[in-house]
Amino acid sequence: MSSKINGQISPQPCPHLAEFRRTSSKPFLSLHNCLRIKPPGGRASLRRDPHEIPHCTACGLSAPSRLYACISCTAVSCHSTATGVISHAAAHAASMSPGHQIAIDVDRAELFCCACRDQVYDRDFDAAVVIAQTVASTLGSGGESKLIPTPHPENLRKRRRVDYRPSTPDLRERSLIGSCSAPIDGSGRSPDFPRGLRGLNNLGNTCFMNSVLQALLHTPPLRNYFLSDKHNRYFCQKMNNADGDDSVIATRKKNGANNGNKNGRICLACDMDAMFSAVFSGDRLPYSPAKFLYSWWQHAAKSTLASYEQQDAHEFFISMLDGIHEKVDKDQRKPHSEGSGDCCIAHRVFSGILRSDVMCMACGYTSTTYDPCIDISLDLEPNQGGPTKIAAAASNHSCNGEADSSQNCGISTLTGCLDRFTRAEKLGSNQKFFCQQCQVKQETLKQMSIRKLPLVSCFHIKRFEHSSSKKMLRKVDRYLQFPFSLDMSPYLSSSILRSRFGNRIFPFDGDEPDASNDLCSEFELFAVVTHSGKLDAGHYVTYLRLSDQWYKCDDSWVTQVDENTVRAAQGYMMFYVQKMLYYKATDKLVAS
Repeated sequence: MSSKINGQISPQPCPHLAEFRRTSSKPFLSLHNCLRIKPPGGRASLRRDPHEIPHCTACGLSAPSRLYACISCTAVSCHSTATGVISHAAAHAASMSPGHQIAIDVDRAELFCCACRDQVYDRDFDAAVVIAQTVASTLGSGGESKLIPTPHPENLRKRRRVDYRPSTPDLRERSLIGSCSAPIDGSGRSPDFPRGLRGLNNLGNTCFMNSVLQALLHTPPLRNYFLSDKHNRYFCQKMNNADGDDSVIATRKKNGANNGNKNGRICLACDMDAMFSAVFSGDRLPYSPAKFLYSWWQHAAKSTLASYEQQDAHEFFISMLDGIHEKVDKDQRKPHSEGSGDCCIAHRVFSGILRSDVMCMACGYTSTTYDPCIDISLDLEPNQGGPTKIAAAASNHSCNGEADSSQNCGISTLTGCLDRFTRAEKLGSNQKFFCQQCQVKQETLKQMSIRKLPLVSCFHIKRFEHSSSKKMLRKVDRYLQFPFSLDMSPYLSSSILRSRFGNRIFPFDGDEPDASNDLCSEFELFAVVTHSGKLDAGHYVTYLRLSDQWYKCDDSWVTQVDENTVRAAQGYMMFYVQKMLYYKATDKLVAS
């Protein structure tokens, strides 16, 4: 009883089920105390008692082909599709008044029409069974679960893959290439170091900046953008001069905020363009990013970040991308959504979308919100290692002399942190959610997932936390295992919804783009920012993966290291890039 419409399986409505729902205001109320879930989150079944062995009321058999319980009178009858075998379920439906045609498979908790002799679909019932499985899995309950409705999930259709088409320059572009470019001189290039690998001088407690800049300078989409002259600093300055107001220019000149521009506008993207040109020029001497530091100070003047003190690398990363986004988005003067990744190069590379589901545990009403993000901050897993594991970890990673050494010793994994981030959790009684359906505050389940993956995923590990014993911030030195290749598909909204609803059929409304990230969920590690030392006296170092070789960037010093050195490092920020990039379809003509 199904058909295929627009590529989606859509069941034909059963007239008996429609009549049953029309005549009954609460059709599944009698089954509230009979739905059983085998832990953890296993198959749903129907039992009045957990130890009950159901049998057919007509023939007394307990193991025929299928047993079905009538929703109206709870009578259990058998049904078989074999030729010549009597269906007591169909006979029961025929002998009773209308409404007894609908039954439930006692072993599978699936709806069945005894008159049509086929499975039927009801969205509210099916969703209730799946949510009951989710609740049982989350709370560890193997007992009864209430039937609760939920809105249908988002569209899970895969987006269309577009074949890559190489582009060749036309006559005008060839002329520009011939007149405005020159071959790169590779005479000073080291045979052991790839181009672009250049140390950055420490300008006074600026290792936090150098470590992040090294990762961004070798972020493939970002590097390709600037080296392809997509943001030309000379053209940008010319446009800013043409649009500048004379009074503003005079004021900023008086204050000395010229940033190399005549009109004094701060543009971090222009400074990034200059830095890419310098780093990839072939010069091996350490580079001093003084101009970029000054521009960033001007951007962060209203915060505590603009000082000579040591800063947090993650805060600098957020502030820097915000500065690029603010300038480019303001110049384009077009409303863009950050989550779409179309507003600026910073969000095109790093922006993704997080999905948050808050579900009322009383009625099943689910509130879903979507938020753009440029990184994901992860809590370290609670210390669950045994004495042997903790001792081994403590021998390799010191506990920094903290009183609460259990927080510092032990081992966590990046995949475990992601599992914890996307795991459904029951909010506390002091965090009750106002349910729009119940019109009162109710206990809720909250689950995070990733709606849309960025080109580059940045994971920030929360290593600085508040110590309840000392009433101050402290650093968590627990060792973190991170893979070099990462599959993000288990943490996508589409995957989590599939695990929640299984293979059950749901109607879909519309076609939401980027609903599935299955085609680009494989990521590869290319940069790790580490932090060593204590909270008030630490040092940042970056490990880069270039041409299948790892390099340690410690301010102006760049050395080659092996994989084991990287694995043993205390990761603070990890940068992963998609292994395969897929191009969106466009109606624009491409010169060939």
